[in-house]
Amino acid sequence: MTIIRAITLRNIMIILCILMLLPLGQKALGIKNKLQDVQEAGKLYAVGELIAAENRYRQAAANHAISYKEEEISARLAELAPITSIRSSLSRLSLTLADQLTVKDFAGMMESYAALLSLKSKYMTPGSPYEAYYRQLSADSGLSDRMTAGFRLFKEEYLAGLAAGSSKGADSGTGSDSTDSLKWSLLQIPADYYGGVAAKEELLAASFKAHDTARLKALAAAGSFGPMLESALSMEEAYKNHSYTAPWLSKQVQESASIILNKDLDGGNTAAFAGHAARYRSYAASAGITSSKVLKLIDSSIARLLREGARHVRGGRYADAIRLYAELAPVQDTSGETAAATLAWNLAEPVRLLPGGEVQGSYSLTASVTDKYGAKVAVAGVDAGGKLVYAEMSGDGTVSTRTGEVIPGSGMLSALSFDEALSAYSEVPVVVANSGETDGRSTFTGYAIRPEGISLLFSFTGSSYELMAEDGSIRVINTDLADGAAGRTAIFRQVNGAYEFSELYQESAATYTPIDAAQLELHLNEKVMFSCEIIIDSAGRTVARANGRDLLLQGEVPLFTGPAAVSGQFGNEFGEVETEIGVQSVPVFMVDSAQSLSLMAP
Repeated sequence: MTIIRAITLRNIMIILCILMLLPLGQKALGIKNKLQDVQEAGKLYAVGELIAAENRYRQAAANHAISYKEEEISARLAELAPITSIRSSLSRLSLTLADQLTVKDFAGMMESYAALLSLKSKYMTPGSPYEAYYRQLSADSGLSDRMTAGFRLFKEEYLAGLAAGSSKGADSGTGSDSTDSLKWSLLQIPADYYGGVAAKEELLAASFKAHDTARLKALAAAGSFGPMLESALSMEEAYKNHSYTAPWLSKQVQESASIILNKDLDGGNTAAFAGHAARYRSYAASAGITSSKVLKLIDSSIARLLREGARHVRGGRYADAIRLYAELAPVQDTSGETAAATLAWNLAEPVRLLPGGEVQGSYSLTASVTDKYGAKVAVAGVDAGGKLVYAEMSGDGTVSTRTGEVIPGSGMLSALSFDEALSAYSEVPVVVANSGETDGRSTFTGYAIRPEGISLLFSFTGSSYELMAEDGSIRVINTDLADGAAGRTAIFRQVNGAYEFSELYQESAATYTPIDAAQLELHLNEKVMFSCEIIIDSAGRTVARANGRDLLLQGEVPLFTGPAAVSGQFGNEFGEVETEIGVQSVPVFMVDSAQSLSLMAP
């Protein structure tokens, strides 16, 4: 009831009056303030205090309590618009910078710094009427101090991070970390915030050098030679992209590479040296390095190792030389040296050309020649199975091999040789296997080495044999014809690519020229000899049959039939013989001597 009584019409009217007076009071205050602002602004403007005047005019323009000297206010603000612009720009930058520093936005801060420079360039030019006003407004805003504090904060943080990255790289031996980006941020911080260009260069060079060398040393210590070079190359490229020069990189690489290469050389680890040297050469090419202590070390060491290889060859240590050349191959083309060493080895030990010849004892007998038969070296050998094996190496190093059949009596072989005379006559290599007999004779088995393979050329037993160059026959001294006789010389002639027993050699026959009976008419009245089959025709006449023709024998006519060697002359006379096809007119051969060939070689 008390509250209801209090709410009377009079009280309500009083409250309404109070509520109506509040806006009027506020408006009256606004009018007063605007009048004061305009009056004070005018005074300030009059005495040249334009910054303060602009501030009072701006406050008056924002006060809409009364319309008072609006044209003057607008005119003054238009005149003082640059000051307004400076004030508002500095205010926005200050607020933005505060936010960026709160979240540690370095990139954003660099944008704010660029905006500040742009603002300065607009109003801080020599002779600008607003230079003094800019300085005052900037000082009032505190933006420069805030910018300085921000760069100092980032600089200290990044330098500390870079130092920590150096320690981390040195401890872990890794070739990369996340600290490289700190370098580029430090480079972006203006020199003024380091105390000048020289101070900035000195500080950053010391920090970057400590960081980079620690990383490279860690990689080198871990044996990561390739990653060290790659890291150095990557850093050099990164510095180049940021227009920065880091001479300590090359110096540290030189130092670490020299230590590692010398360690390889001192330890006799040629393969490791070659691998490291090849990587360094690749690095130098990528880095544009044409001359350095390490390159000179590599070149001189390679030259020394090549000389060492040559000494191995001269000393007969061919395997050592070839192994050395193979180890050097990654950094030096040693194909020529390897080929030369291989050739020298093959010339010194031709058996190596034979299949499995590198294994000692693979061949019981061997024979070799050099620069013959169109080959640089040729070698023949008898393998463990008694087979004849032949190999030859051409001038370009190509090796070809051929394998023949098992040599008869291979277990009794005493010698193996190339027969130069027979090889020249046959125009192919001829290899002769020699097995000794108990009676002073030897069994000679010769093989012709043809492109298509190895074929038997002859096999006979005697004390020795001799090729007769005039007709290609072979005389076997003290031949063994399996009849127990000794001291005879047999003549072997080539038939269908192989030598067969032809006749026994007679001293008197030395004046007779061996011919083919088919060529008798070409040797009119000459002393000749030939092999034939002696028969008796149906009329009882002695006839020599050879190579499909018949000859009537007269003179010292033999009393035997069968294979024989006859000597005599053809005097261009003809006679008749009676054979299975009837009477024929045939040449008459005057026989001086005849020898039966019925004894055949085994």
